[in-house]
Amino acid sequence: MHSRIWTMLPGIIQSIAWNNGSPYASVKLGVMGRFIDSTQKITFTDLPVLQDCPVIFPRGGGYSLTFPIQEGDECMVLFSARSIDEFMTQGKAAPAYDLRMTDLSDGVVFVGFMSQKKPLKNISTNSVQLRSDDGKNFINITDGTITAQAENEITLQVGECHLQMTSSGIKVNKPVEIDATLTVTDSTTINGSVTANGDVVGNGISLDNHTHGGVKSGSDSTGAPQ
Repeated sequence: MHSRIWTMLPGIIQSIAWNNGSPYASVKLGVMGRFIDSTQKITFTDLPVLQDCPVIFPRGGGYSLTFPIQEGDECMVLFSARSIDEFMTQGKAAPAYDLRMTDLSDGVVFVGFMSQKKPLKNISTNSVQLRSDDGKNFINITDGTITAQAENEITLQVGECHLQMTSSGIKVNKPVEIDATLTVTDSTTINGSVTANGDVVGNGISLDNHTHGGVKSGSDSTGAPQ
């Protein structure tokens, strides 16, 4: 009798379909069915590919964590004790008109289960990470520190303000306000006008308070600023 009670099985994603913006997976189960015929001969065969299994993402409080699901991703399928059809269509408690129990047609998919053939390597043991499987792109959170790393580009956008960071530099398309001392240790190129509401000092010479020597009348030039 227990052999007909489905609780939870590993599987492999075969395809993803979308219904009203929500993902539903077809899943090939990772355990073969065991069958005994009338002569007591035992055979093993693939179980049916599960169709239209809801995919579970972490979600709550108006926020969600989603990620792309691909064919070949490993997963775990949890089978409901009763039919989930009514809840899936109505989103509330409703009579279960089909009396099936722990049935293969009532599976929900949790992606992230890993076999030893597809381990997630170099897992951080002292921080929280949102990362790519290869570890080349991640957001790392430890006590008091958040670090982001990307192979190609990091982009931040608020409304029409756009900040783009690549290996060649940083681009910002809106005015930047700095409320502290700005120190630049390399050359600076400005393709536009410069407005200063205070004195400008270059090589120790004040723009507001410098003087010129060798002052003469007529068309002669003054000396260099001092």
